[in-house]
Amino acid sequence: MWRIFCESRPALDTALQAAMANDIAELRGRFPETRALYREVCGLLFFRYGVTPTANKLYSLVRKGSMGTPAEVLQSFWQELRGRTRVTIDHPDLPDALKQIAAEAVQAIWQSANEAATAELATLRAEARDAANAAESERDAARADTAVAREDALALSAQLGEARQAHDAVQAELAAERQAHAATRARWEAGRGELEAAGRQLAELRTQFSTELERARAAVTLAQERAEASERRSLRELDQERTARQKSERTAEDLRAELAAARSEARDAAVAQAESRAKLEAQAAALAERLAATEQAQRKAATDLDAVQTELAAAQRRAERAEAEAALARQLLATLRVAPRERDGGGGRRRKAGHSAATASEAQGDGQGEAEQDALGEAQGEERGNAPGAAHPNHQDEGNDSSDGSDDSKD
Repeated sequence: MWRIFCESRPALDTALQAAMANDIAELRGRFPETRALYREVCGLLFFRYGVTPTANKLYSLVRKGSMGTPAEVLQSFWQELRGRTRVTIDHPDLPDALKQIAAEAVQAIWQSANEAATAELATLRAEARDAANAAESERDAARADTAVAREDALALSAQLGEARQAHDAVQAELAAERQAHAATRARWEAGRGELEAAGRQLAELRTQFSTELERARAAVTLAQERAEASERRSLRELDQERTARQKSERTAEDLRAELAAARSEARDAAVAQAESRAKLEAQAAALAERLAATEQAQRKAATDLDAVQTELAAAQRRAERAEAEAALARQLLATLRVAPRERDGGGGRRRKAGHSAATASEAQGDGQGEAEQDALGEAQGEERGNAPGAAHPNHQDEGNDSSDGSDDSKD
């Protein structure tokens, strides 16, 4: 049954191959001779691992000697195994036919017991292998979680250490089971020798084997329970760590959202402040320009007002001077007109007195009117921002003529 199970599998798993390679390496050091090494490897595959040895498989594992060597060693191994499993009952009082029947019965019983023990051992190995695979899967899951969640590296490392301890414990239990199986096989070989010597101890050997088998089952069951408890504990711790990580991630997301909102508000406030600052700067620049223009206009108006006042004062002085000159000219003209008439005689002076007075009055009125017109023209010219002489050149010439006349009269 175990042989059928082994042949149905396509290949051994990695853990079994590693253990087999270690055992073969140990046998290489113990058995340097090629045939002895092939013979021990045949026994190792058949008895310890339950694998039917073939020439190709032996050569692929050992890789020593020629291809004919493992075939010869394998043939001698099967012959020796058949010789060992053959049961012979020697009793002087029993007929040969009865001896043959008894030998076949004992052989059948022995084969049945061997197959049952092999099946039990295969079951135990499969369970132990499943436990080891479960432990390795748990270790791989812990490593993957460690790579994904770096912030929980310490907790996951501790968890991975626990998984490794559990795996080491399972490996130790497997090694103990192998040692127990080796001891059981030794006892089985001893019992087989005793069976060849005397078939009466068969029941005792079966009882002893059953007891050892129950102990092995109990040990494997205990190891499986420990592995399951370790797995449940690891799963609980993983759930707790995952919950804590989710809480921390949610907290981080909330903080990121608050930070983004604060940054957005600060950005909006900065934009609004920049806009208001730009508006205020533009208004300040416009007000500064208006103030400069106003000050310039005020300065220009003050300058124009000073110029107008200066020109007005000059015009007033010229008008006063012209009025004085006109009065003096009228007086001189009146004096000149009166003097010839006085030379002509008294009658003539009486007749023409009224006329002379009227003429002097008219001349004085004409001169005064002309002086007033000159002063009015000069004042209007100064108010318009022009020189009096330029606005009224004729009046200025007349003033000059009058001045010349007055000078001539004085001469």
